[in-house]
Amino acid sequence: MKNFKTKIIAMIAVAIIFSAGIVKAGNNEPLKISDLNVQIYKELAEVLKTPTWLNFQDKNIAGETSVTITIESNGKIVLKSINGESNFLNHMVSHKIESLNLWTDPKFAGSDFTYKIISK
Repeated sequence: MKNFKTKIIAMIAVAIIFSAGIVKAGNNEPLKISDLNVQIYKELAEVLKTPTWLNFQDKNIAGETSVTITIESNGKIVLKSINGESNFLNHMVSHKIESLNLWTDPKFAGSDFTYKIISK
């Protein structure tokens, strides 16, 4: 009987921990447009830190580029435009951003975010 009570208590503890994790995981949506801006910035910064693919003909990707990201009506976050002098840098940044699969609440649809990327 003592072993049975121990198992029941352990199962209840696991259930409480698991349900707390679900509640925490479900609450990661941004509440304001400024929160979404910070979230997208962090995602871009992280993906741009990863090594560049070897399919580029020129390793000189130094320069500046301006990236505009928009939120579609279904909540998908997509690259709207990219402008910079270096075509290699533009292509690399475009590839990396398009490799992300970012989504948000559709209430932010139509919002645009512009970021300046400097590669040295």
